[in-house]
Amino acid sequence: ADKFELYQNTPNPFNRVTSIGFNLPVAGMATLTISDFAGRILNRLEGEFAKGYNEIQINSNDLPASGVLYYTLETATETATRKMVVVE
Repeated sequence: ADKFELYQNTPNPFNRVTSIGFNLPVAGMATLTISDFAGRILNRLEGEFAKGYNEIQINSNDLPASGVLYYTLETATETATRKMVVVE
């Protein structure tokens, strides 16, 4: 529980809503950025998150693209990226 981790979204692939879970070793600011294969930013969410497990819900209506997308979680000291698939 004291380790930075970005988990695979569930469900994956998804066509309406998916959940992205992550673990923070300390409470603080984090940014979740969703981008396409070309690196274009499709959505960015910033917030203050608690130490431990956190979860963000993503709605496909908030993403102007489908197919393989990438999500990156950044804190002041850590960064991790994973892939997700949005189907229409």
